[in-house]
Amino acid sequence: MFFTRIGILVAHALFWLSSLRLAAAVAIAFFSPDLETGRAFAERYLATASTGEAIDQTLMYIAIAIALGALCELSKRSRV
Repeated sequence: MFFTRIGILVAHALFWLSSLRLAAAVAIAFFSPDLETGRAFAERYLATASTGEAIDQTLMYIAIAIALGALCELSKRSRV
């Protein structure tokens, strides 16, 4: 029960923080005036070499959060 609640908390935090990072990466990718500025913003604000790399990492984190949330829901439902 304790680990299920901690898992749900971690899954929610990972999902929402990754969603914010994804929004920032997409905003930098679409609204930067040129590629060099976009790379500079990505290095400064996202700690990656490019916005594409940040988007790839973030989508992987979101998938992990969804999987962890699904496992925690299964754990919550399977109590005897």
